[in-house]
Amino acid sequence: MQASAAFGISTGRFRGNRQADHFSGRVYCHLTESQFVQLTKQFASFVDLFRLHRDRPELLRAQVKGLTRQIPMMYLLLVTNSIALSYTHYGQAPFFLTVVFPAFLSIVCLMRSVSWIRAKAVLDDPDAIIGVLQRIRIMSVVVSIMFTLWGLALYYYGDDLHRGHVAYFASITAVGCIFCLFQFPAAAMSVVIVVLGTYVGFFAFNGSAIYVAISLNMATVLAVIIYFIRNYYSSFSALLQSRIVLEEQHRQTLELSQQNEKLAHCDALTGLANRRDYFNFLNAKIADAEKCMALKDHKAGDGKFAVFLIDLDGFKPVNDVHGHLVGDEILISAGKRICEALGAGGYVARLGGDEFGVILDDYENEATLEKLSSQICVSLHRPFDCAGGSVQLSATVGIATFPAAARSAIGLFERADFALYHAKRNDRGTAVLFAARHETIIRQESRIEQGLRQADLETELSLVFQPVYNLATGDIYSVEALARWNNPELGFVPPDVFFPMAEKTGRVNDLTRTLFNRLLAEVATWPEHIGFSFNLSAHDLAISDMMNWLIARIEQSGIAPKRITFEVTETAILRDFDAARHHIDRLRQCGARVALDDFGIGFSSLRYIHELDIDCLKIDRSFITPIVTNPRSQSIVKTVFDMCENFGIDCVVEGVETAEQCDVLRHFGARYAQGYLFARPAAKFSFDPLVSVLAASVRAGG
Repeated sequence: MQASAAFGISTGRFRGNRQADHFSGRVYCHLTESQFVQLTKQFASFVDLFRLHRDRPELLRAQVKGLTRQIPMMYLLLVTNSIALSYTHYGQAPFFLTVVFPAFLSIVCLMRSVSWIRAKAVLDDPDAIIGVLQRIRIMSVVVSIMFTLWGLALYYYGDDLHRGHVAYFASITAVGCIFCLFQFPAAAMSVVIVVLGTYVGFFAFNGSAIYVAISLNMATVLAVIIYFIRNYYSSFSALLQSRIVLEEQHRQTLELSQQNEKLAHCDALTGLANRRDYFNFLNAKIADAEKCMALKDHKAGDGKFAVFLIDLDGFKPVNDVHGHLVGDEILISAGKRICEALGAGGYVARLGGDEFGVILDDYENEATLEKLSSQICVSLHRPFDCAGGSVQLSATVGIATFPAAARSAIGLFERADFALYHAKRNDRGTAVLFAARHETIIRQESRIEQGLRQADLETELSLVFQPVYNLATGDIYSVEALARWNNPELGFVPPDVFFPMAEKTGRVNDLTRTLFNRLLAEVATWPEHIGFSFNLSAHDLAISDMMNWLIARIEQSGIAPKRITFEVTETAILRDFDAARHHIDRLRQCGARVALDDFGIGFSSLRYIHELDIDCLKIDRSFITPIVTNPRSQSIVKTVFDMCENFGIDCVVEGVETAEQCDVLRHFGARYAQGYLFARPAAKFSFDPLVSVLAASVRAGG
């Protein structure tokens, strides 16, 4: 407070009363301290006008950019006004002041104009920009001094009109130059101080009342100009800063947009392209290939390329057994292995789940494709070392080539997908190249699909029956109902062909309802001790409404539910395990039995036996065909028999065709079997025990 009081004018203005003097001194000191702070800020802002803000290169660049347009105009103004002043004083003042010195000043102005026009080339060099501003700060002082001294020298020649012209020249030229230098306050303030400051002092002490008045006018203009220079510079600096902030926000927005665009076309798990980007790339590839084919004569290339679809066999059970984290780890590793196998010449995307897509350029021939697809299959067949242990899978590949297979993205994808499906159905873990024979199959399946959509299911569908026999007694254990479809145009269509088509067209539930109603009507005439089985598709097992309908029909039929066995495949359970388990429980709760069909050809059969309440297990025919000569098949079948006995469930052997097979199965403890040896599927069959065939089998074995 003492220092602040010392800075003030005085605290002793109330000298007659010490208490009042002390009180007023405290208040005055407080006000003076506040004013001192305010004055300090104003002085600092005034000094700031003369600084070069090296920490703000954007501001310096904007100043130079503006000055490159304005300073040449300023020098033009100086030269024009100088010529006018020289002209009016020609003959009144010495030749040196009216010709030589103005000519020198004009040359300097022209040289500086050319220099500033060239300054546009240094806008990208921060150091060069600072050098330019330092020179203009010095030159503004030098040029201002030269023009001021020249004007004052001319003032002493001529009459009052000539002196008035000097005053007019000084004021109007200084103001014009200041406006041209507004973006660089250091130079503008130098002009204000040197020119207007000098003339204000000169006219103030001139002795003439008129020039004293002019001095006051110039002083007022000087103060206003300084005020506006400071405000303009503050506004200019703030506006530039706002623009920089907006540009930064715009840049960040663009980066975010680019990141979102990348995410929209990138698989978040593997980092590969996703399904959307795959089809975008494929469409662009087709467009480029069409151009190449059109420019073939110009050696633009033949435009051919290949589309791969790669599917990991047995991946979903890995998720179920080891968890999704291990599954994710495998997918990431699989993507890397595919990229490594392709090298730099292929585009890889994850299309969803465990399916990957590849687009390959510049392959030589089909042998090249087969070799590359084989490398991919071999690479993906190697064990995956994960947190849950070592996991081994296989991969199946479908390939379609442009333009041989198709000339559209959808066409290529569908044909590669068909090749993949064909490989999975016939030989998993291999690659299939789409060929002309596949096109024939597609057309045939398209006819079947259309036929199903238009079919009269009530008249075209029928049932045949194949008994399952007790090998010990020859009695019928149960009768399996098998669907048949005879279309007026297509003729007889096998079940393994039309059922997948029915699932694809959405008519499989209609087939199930029609066939089950027909089965219930047929069974009503059978002996009450004969059981029967009915196959459910994956779609049937996954839909609650279908389960409700089946249970309701069983109750309405009056047939004992324990006679009915619903056969489900591992594939059907694999679609939605939780829903399948729930619906199997519902069927068993209503009194029906459930059998697991085609056991042994899936990926997690033991899990199903462990977690599902099933009543019967049917061993797939693929284990029975080689059982006479193949010890491994014998061991597997014997193990399954023992397992079923331990779990307390029935076991049925499918596909028994020879007496030798039957003998081996009976030797290992088989109880129930079906196959061509006993009876072929037929609309009518005998309910009598099958004694003769079994007796012949025993004699042949003996």
